[in-house]
Order: sequence, then structure tokens, then C-alpha cells
Amino acid sequence: MTHKHHALRSALIVALLPAIVGKVIGSAEPALMERTLEAIRDWMVRSPAPWPDAWQRQYVDTIRSAIESHQDTPQYALRLEILYKGFQPYWEDLKKTLDRSLFEVHRAQIRWYAEHLMGTELPCQEEKQKLRDQYQDLWSYAASSLLTQFPFLDPNIVQMAKADDLGECYRKIEAPLLPNFLRPFSQGQVEQIKQRWHDLRYARVDLWHQLGGAATTSGDNGPSPSLDAHSDYLLTQRSLAQLRAHIWSIVAPAPDYYRRAVGNHIEAQKRRLQSTSQAWQEERRLEKERSRQLLQTEYISFLLPALLETPESLQGSLSIRAQEETQLEHQDGTGKGGDAYEYELENVSPEQ
Repeated sequence: MTHKHHALRSALIVALLPAIVGKVIGSAEPALMERTLEAIRDWMVRSPAPWPDAWQRQYVDTIRSAIESHQDTPQYALRLEILYKGFQPYWEDLKKTLDRSLFEVHRAQIRWYAEHLMGTELPCQEEKQKLRDQYQDLWSYAASSLLTQFPFLDPNIVQMAKADDLGECYRKIEAPLLPNFLRPFSQGQVEQIKQRWHDLRYARVDLWHQLGGAATTSGDNGPSPSLDAHSDYLLTQRSLAQLRAHIWSIVAPAPDYYRRAVGNHIEAQKRRLQSTSQAWQEERRLEKERSRQLLQTEYISFLLPALLETPESLQGSLSIRAQEETQLEHQDGTGKGGDAYEYELENVSPEQ
């Protein structure tokens, strides 16, 4: 019931937002902002993150800080509508963990997106169509060159992967929270993007090898994989993902605070890996020490019975030797005769 309640409330807010676009004036703007933030919180509840409540409040407060200073910006209500509609798919795709440094990256990222949305001129319908045509042109160019670079790929599968990825781009253009889907590109930017795609040709070879390389083109008679698991489909999708990443660097360079957050996250990851490596090395050292101690214990356990047996054997040998010496002395005495032995004792001088 709770999720259904949140879903109905969010749907109602979304339905009301377009109705008041262009009619928000004066004191109504803060109320609209609060309703937008409430809808965002509801969506966060519907698709919860494993964040503590304090983190979630900080995240929403970051959005609030980014949008409340732009209440005098033209088309403010429309920008809030774009924020909410674009937030839904963005939030669902977000990798949400208990890693604080990654959380700070997410905070910096939503601040960047919200500030860019609030401070950039919104496109008209003609400009939206131009941006769609530019993505269509770029993705067709990429698919064509991909087939030229890898002529053994199935053209039909490549085209289907391109169409699926392009459809996702179109959806983001309709709710352009992400900066690279907000405004059409300049001709110079289009040429830069195509040059970057050309420069990525060796990276695509690496992707092909990661997906199995020549093994995927051997034409075995095994069961056919599903479309989204087919190597040709995956190569196309991942190649286009690389292209999208480079579009960001050309069209919407990241602000310094986002770069710092990413740098801090990378350093935290390095420290975590180093700590894990040190712990593993210490565990290996302890295992070797335990193994050495176990070996010493086993050695002593084998040696101790031998040490315990040795005195008994030595005592037995001494007894035998004593008996033999006694027998020999007895034999010598008998050879001389008893009277001769007594005579020798009687003639021994105390001074000798």
C-alpha cells in the first residue's frame, strides 16, 4: 500500500506540473519547487537506495540548493518538469551503494545536471528535432564504420543494436536532464565527435577481443544466443557507449566540483584496494607462519618417540657390554688361579 500510495501521489504531481507551466508567478514558485522535490523523494522511496536517511536528505537538499536560486529563470516550471521526468530513468540506472565517496560523486553529479538544466536555454521543438537528427546521423555513421572495420559482423544485428541505443537517446532528449541531450550540437562539435569515433578504432578491437574475438565468428553449431547476449549486438552497444562518453567531454565538460568528487572516489578506491592487498599479504604471511609451526610440531612429534626410545636402547647396550666385561674379568681371574691373585694383593706396597 505504501508504494502504491507513493506511485499515485507522484503520478498526480506529474500530471499537475504541465498544467501549470507558464502560469507560475510570485509566491507559487516555491510551492512548485517543494512539490517537485516531494515527487523526487517519492520516486526515491519507490526505488530505494541503501543510503542512511541522513544521506538521502543531503541528496535532496543538493537538488534544492541547485534549483531554488533560479526561481526567476524563464520557463522555471518547465525546467522543474524536465527535472522530475528526467530524474526517474536517471535514478533507476544509478549505482547506489554504501560507499560514501561514490555517494559524493552522485551528489556532485545531480548538482551538475540540475544547475545546467536551470542555467541553459531550453530548446524549442525545431532544436529538439535537430538534436534527434544529429544523433541519428552520428549513430548511423558509427554503425556503418563498425561494419567496415569488422566486415564479419551481422549487419542486421548491428542495425538492431543501433536502433535500440538510438531509441534510448530519443527518450532522454524528451526529458533532457542530462546535459548532452539538452541542446543541439554545433557543426564543429559534430566533426569532433566523428573524429573521436575514428580515434576509438583500436579500443573497439580491444572490445572485440574481450567479447571472444575470433571465437565468436567461428560459426559453431551451438544454440543461438538471445539478441542482447549476441557478441555482435554487445560490440555495437559497447562501442556506442564509448562514443557517448566522448560526446560528454566535447559537449558538456564536467565542472571542477564533479571532477574533485570523482578524484576523491578514485583515491578512496585505491586506498581500499591497498588495504585489501596488505590484509591479504598479512594473511598469507600468517598462513606461512602457521604452516611452518605445524611442520615443526609434526617434526617434534616424530622426533620425540625416537628420543624416548634412545635411552632404553643405550641402557640395553651398556648392560650387555657390562655383562661381557664381567665375563672377561672372570675368565682372566680363573686363568691365573686364586692363590696367585691373592699373592699379588699381599705384596702391593702402600708406597707404590
